[in-house]
Amino acid sequence: MPPPRLHETLIAERIVELIDQNLSAAMGLKVVTIGALEFFPALESLADNVPAVFVKPAPSTTLERITTGQTYRIVYSFRIVFVKLFGSNEEIVKRKAEETQKIAELLIDNVDLGGLALPNGQVLFSTVKAIEWEPPEDNLVASLNADMTAAALLFTVEATSRK
Repeated sequence: MPPPRLHETLIAERIVELIDQNLSAAMGLKVVTIGALEFFPALESLADNVPAVFVKPAPSTTLERITTGQTYRIVYSFRIVFVKLFGSNEEIVKRKAEETQKIAELLIDNVDLGGLALPNGQVLFSTVKAIEWEPPEDNLVASLNADMTAAALLFTVEATSRK
C-alpha cells in the first residue's frame, strides 16, 4: 500500500506538539489535544482542565491538481481554540489577547511546522489567517462556567502531495 497523500492527522499532531513543547509550561496548559471543544469527554468539568488548546481540522481541506500527473496542492485548515479560566480582578481581555497571541506567534515563527516531513509531500508554508476574539466557543464555555473565556485561531497549512 502506498503512503498516504492526505495528512490532516499528521499536521494536527505536529501543531499539538509545537504548542505543547513550547507553551505548556509558560501558559500552564493542562490540555493540548486534537479534537473539538464541544466533544471534549470531560466537558462538564472543563473548568478543572483549563487552560486548554483544542486543534481540529475545520472547516475544509481543498485539493487542486497542479500537474498532469498526480501532484496536488492541498490547503489544510485548522481551528485552534484556546480556553482559559480568569480570576477576579484580572484584566480578562488583555490576558486573553496576550495568551492567544503567544499561540499565534509560535505558529507564525514555524511556517514550515518545525521542518515537518510529509510522506509523499512537502509543507510549503503555514499561516494564521484570523484570530476570533469572541468565537462561538466563548458562549459555550461561559455557559459551563461564567469565569471561562475562549478565543480561536484560523490556521492554514499549504502543502504539495504526490502519488
